[in-house]
Amino acid sequence: MRISKLRNMSKSLFWGDRPLPENSEMKGVIETDNGRTGLLLRLKDGMYVLGTAGSLSKLNQDKIRRKLKEA
Repeated sequence: MRISKLRNMSKSLFWGDRPLPENSEMKGVIETDNGRTGLLLRLKDGMYVLGTAGSLSKLNQDKIRRKLKEA
């Protein structure tokens, strides 16, 4: 799993023009162990998810928190 900092084009490249979920925060771009790539979003409840093309996928929360501490 790799997490990188946001680039200016990251949101539109992975999410499109639609707004992000309410009260969510973009934390970076993530590539999961199974090769999926998208935005790393932190939702208002603190959960980290993979955001791609307007859909959200749950991630391993412990693994994400460890990776963020390493960065």
